[in-house]
Amino acid sequence: MPERRGDFLGTILDSVNSGVLAIDREGTIIVFNEAAGRLLGVPKEKALGKGLLSIVPNSGLVNVLFTGVPEVGRPQAIGARTVLTNRSPILRDGELIGAVSIFQDITEMEKISRELDSTKVLVHTLEEVLAGAGEWMVVVDASGRITMISEAYAEFLGVVVPEAVGKPVTEVIENTRMHIVARTGAAEMGEAQTIRGREVIVNRIPLRDGDRVVGAYGRVVFKDVEQLRQLAGKLNLLESKVKYYEEELTHLRGAKYTFASIVGSGPAVAAAKEEARRASRTDSTVLVRGETGTGKELFAHAIHAAGSRRSGPFIKLNCAAVPADLLESELFGYEEGAFTGAKKGGKPGKFEMAAGGTLFLDEIGDMPIAMQAKLLRVLQEKEVERVGGTASRRVDLRIIAATGRNLEELVGAGKFRADLYYRIHVIPIHIPPLRERREDVEEIASHILSKISLDSGEPKRRISPDLLDILRSYAWPGNIRELQNVLERAAAMARGDVLLPEHIPPHLLLAVANAGKEVTPGSLASAKAEAERSAILAALKASRGNKSRAAEILRIHRVKLYEKMKRYGIPPVVPN
Repeated sequence: MPERRGDFLGTILDSVNSGVLAIDREGTIIVFNEAAGRLLGVPKEKALGKGLLSIVPNSGLVNVLFTGVPEVGRPQAIGARTVLTNRSPILRDGELIGAVSIFQDITEMEKISRELDSTKVLVHTLEEVLAGAGEWMVVVDASGRITMISEAYAEFLGVVVPEAVGKPVTEVIENTRMHIVARTGAAEMGEAQTIRGREVIVNRIPLRDGDRVVGAYGRVVFKDVEQLRQLAGKLNLLESKVKYYEEELTHLRGAKYTFASIVGSGPAVAAAKEEARRASRTDSTVLVRGETGTGKELFAHAIHAAGSRRSGPFIKLNCAAVPADLLESELFGYEEGAFTGAKKGGKPGKFEMAAGGTLFLDEIGDMPIAMQAKLLRVLQEKEVERVGGTASRRVDLRIIAATGRNLEELVGAGKFRADLYYRIHVIPIHIPPLRERREDVEEIASHILSKISLDSGEPKRRISPDLLDILRSYAWPGNIRELQNVLERAAAMARGDVLLPEHIPPHLLLAVANAGKEVTPGSLASAKAEAERSAILAALKASRGNKSRAAEILRIHRVKLYEKMKRYGIPPVVPN
């Protein structure tokens, strides 16, 4: 009978969901039900009769065995699980004979508790936001009843928050569609709604739990339509400013000149302009050739402005003006930390800056031979790699190069790569020097004087016929740039509105006077004397025989002029 009673008690213990574990005075397990085996991961038959600590190394039941003090509600980690344990001593006639532990898995319960705490914090935060944000907001459940409403919105609606919560939204907010959004799950954004005589703009957004719509959130975006109109006005103003700045940036980075900026109508310059116009219709590389001061950059600007890339940037680089050791970083850019002093974040090079537009390489004949190889690769591969970088960047740009040097001679001397020469010599355009277009001198001079007048604010000067003859006769080794410098000086020196020969440098008068004369062998002294005599005659002719003015042109004293005239046998009255 006692055996049957023991079996029955064991069956009862195995039917309990909680784990039951008992030990005797020596710490040997004497009771171990099925639930204990399930929670501890040890079969019942392997646990019975074994020492407690060999089965549950971190068990606190041993402490109860020693102290005789029960422990209630103690959490204990068992692997990935958390169990809640009640531990009690086993007494017989007041004597401690063992201890028992009853424990239950609370892992899921603990997870739910943490989620509940997070939800409480979230709800509290949302309530704080609704209370203090000053916004007009409302939340409804799936049936359209208000679950939350901001104090500011409730105040505007003429209700208090506790009264509004729980009511159908249609009873609190007129003309609302919150209940419809909660039913259909379709959001309504930027909708107009009239509330208490005020036209407002609202957003209504469904709230979902997975695929199920559990409510809706509403917010008054604009408390007055006039606010929206003011914002729209500000946006229009900002858009206008952005468009203006974009146009200004395009203007600053784009070409400054067009074909209309190229002054002159003679056959030589007309032919050059026609070649340039044809070149602008393609994306081929152009090589502009001409002496210094002929206007090569002007032509490059005009080609870009007339081409399909006119809306893109026009970036220029003078290859002769940049030191050889800096040229690579100027062209290719560099990554952060590429070298000492490299800008944080790196810097794009001219190739990248010209993407979508044109890169003008002036004085390409002065580019170092090592850099020529890298330029050739960019022209062929359409890719650049920054200094210190590892990745290549695609670039879409057009190259216009210019030079005043004889590239053919440089190629022959090994100072310019032949393959690069053929790569850039696709469309060569020759800009004639000013001495080959003397018929344009008057038009160009007039244009320069107009610009001087515009910059200085003074009346535009006129050129006297005598001075015009001199300007047309001069060879202009410095071309248009030299003509501009001469006219700027003349305008500064002139007292009246007419520019006269006396207002231009003496060396120019001398050069015109000596034009066409043969140079014969002789002593340096005789050559110098002849040059002085010619200069005096030219100055007297330019001043129409006025000795004082002639002395000013020659920059010598009038007495000195008389002495030299006497020495060289120049008569007091010089025939015109």
